Amino acid sequence: MKRIFLFAMAVSFLFSIRISAGFEGRFMRYPDIHNDRIVFTYEDDLWLVGSAGGSATRLTTAPGIEYAAKFSPDGKWIAFTGSYDGSSNIYLIPSNGGEPKRLTYNPGGVQTVAWTPDGEKIVFRSGFENAIGRDPRLYFVNRNGSAPERLPVDRGILCSFNSDGSKMIYNRKGVEEYYWKRYKGGQYVDIWMYDFIKNEFTPISDYVGKNAYPMWMGDKLYFVSDRTNGIANLYLQDLGSKKVDPVTKYSDVD
Repeated sequence: MKRIFLFAMAVSFLFSIRISAGFEGRFMRYPDIHNDRIVFTYEDDLWLVGSAGGSATRLTTAPGIEYAAKFSPDGKWIAFTGSYDGSSNIYLIPSNGGEPKRLTYNPGGVQTVAWTPDGEKIVFRSGFENAIGRDPRLYFVNRNGSAPERLPVDRGILCSFNSDGSKMIYNRKGVEEYYWKRYKGGQYVDIWMYDFIKNEFTPISDYVGKNAYPMWMGDKLYFVSDRTNGIANLYLQDLGSKKVDPVTKYSDVD
């Protein structure tokens, strides 16, 4: 037993050397950036790293899953999805770390999507009101705590706001990460615009296929699509002229 214990201690020590020596991490997911800081999920915990690279700082250590972290517009807070007691909910922590504050208590799954531009509300998607779990809806909760409210759209999975929050570009339906190449079936992801003041809906994408991760910046829209060769790349669309240009041109992997 003593030899087994010493062997286990040695293996643990060697493993700690591997980590501290800066071996390359793999399978980082759900990155979000604010100025020169990036938050991401690695091994089901949240980590923080500078955009120039370097050592990452671990933000969470709880025996649960944390993902889909989003910086607040001022960079002071991070909202994320956490699964600690069998269900996923929205939590909030200071961007430098701290004790998570639970914001939602709904049945069913949730995923953090975005912040409103004023930094007061956190948008998430969930199917807790759905009779069937096909298409989730978009909700928001106040960062100081409130009952969740549904955004005035029939369904949605991802979204991005203009600077004053009067309009929203969003993926209305589908699955942003389906695994079928060149898929054009009923779960393909399209992009729409909603005007909160005029209560108007406008289709943005006209390509039947992947149009995911909309990011609204000024009068431009960045998004991911497989429209050129069946490989997902980053594209830029001028919202005035509707002209779409590729930003990346990968031809091997998404």
